[in-house]
Amino acid sequence: MVLWELRIFPLASDYDFRNKTSELTGKKFWSWNNFRYDELGIRGEGYTLEIYNLNNEMVNYFKQPGSEFFEQYPTKNISDMKWKRTPVDSSDIETLEYMTPNYSGWNNKILNKQDYIRRIANEQGGYYCYNGNDFYLISYKEKIILWVNHNM
Repeated sequence: MVLWELRIFPLASDYDFRNKTSELTGKKFWSWNNFRYDELGIRGEGYTLEIYNLNNEMVNYFKQPGSEFFEQYPTKNISDMKWKRTPVDSSDIETLEYMTPNYSGWNNKILNKQDYIRRIANEQGGYYCYNGNDFYLISYKEKIILWVNHNM
């Protein structure tokens, strides 16, 4: 049980994220984790980045989601903000920069992912929303959905 809750057990993070998808998008779907980075501190601070692959069915859905996607999702449990189309609005650039920092000591693998997130957030072909320390980005062009938690 502890291994599951800490998301150490194989597939635990995939299953946990699957449970969020209906509140995030209005559709419950399975997606495979293709990247995960966790840096946790002692006082509750930390940085988590998780990137999940979208299957072809979900890619096709996100190309033309219905109006309910923009009007009803994510739910209040996840965010007060509804999905917006990428590229990121100029009023949200500061949030994007905060969510994709380049801290000294980070290896090239995480720094390259930060550049990747900024690139796809500034291109057409996706959606984003954020709330407090959480940032979500869907890119049907890249066939991914990602979650960033930045609490530093």
